[in-house]
Amino acid sequence: MSKPLSKPVAKFMLLAALLALALPASAVEDQSIPDDSLGLSKTSVYDVPDPAVVEYAGGDPGSNKRLVKSYHTAPPMITHTITDMVPITRDFNLCKDCHVQPDLLKQKIVQGMPIPAPASHYTNVKKGELYMGRWNCVQCHRPQAKVEVLVQSTFKKTK
Repeated sequence: MSKPLSKPVAKFMLLAALLALALPASAVEDQSIPDDSLGLSKTSVYDVPDPAVVEYAGGDPGSNKRLVKSYHTAPPMITHTITDMVPITRDFNLCKDCHVQPDLLKQKIVQGMPIPAPASHYTNVKKGELYMGRWNCVQCHRPQAKVEVLVQSTFKKTK
């Protein structure tokens, strides 16, 4: 069996243990990050700023140039205004009127023609039956906004 520690040694060990626990805690407090230096906005996380007013590409469907995709499998951007088409619901979806045209899938699309929903959006392409898990078009497809780029892309297109 080991000998019990003397009182001075026990007090010293207790004091050393308390200091070992207390010093790191006080050091962490000194390293806190001010909330106004977090994120890209450089304002307080408690501020509720008004959202920036964004201008979208407008025009009637079929009147604008088709936008280049950011990457190969990116969903196409909406090139026309959708102001009178939202909110899109299962029962009110004006997108389907123009874009659910499976007979256009094998045709070359020219300016003014609607871009047909791809085969992956149908349960039965021949009958033109849209898979209803895809009815919320703006879940993937967004109108193109005229905004400044916050972070430059380093994406390089493969050949």
